[in-house]
Amino acid sequence: MSSQYRKIKYQEEGEYGSLIDRHLYIWSHDTVDIVTVFDHTGERLFCFSESGFDMGSALAVAFTNWQDERLEELTEEDFNLIKK
Repeated sequence: MSSQYRKIKYQEEGEYGSLIDRHLYIWSHDTVDIVTVFDHTGERLFCFSESGFDMGSALAVAFTNWQDERLEELTEEDFNLIKK
């Protein structure tokens, strides 16, 4: 069972337009083709895997194919309901 570990730096907007450097931490489990992504606090954000249509797969569609039939339209009012 082989694993690989990586991190990638990104920037988040801070106070008064400043930028804060953060990292995403990535763990890849090669034997079962699972990639798990953690934020700078160690919280698991999402996982890509070889089985099913998981959150990672959904994000890949949302970022690359805005016309995909699996993306459902929402009104602004509906969207605001989920933010509460």
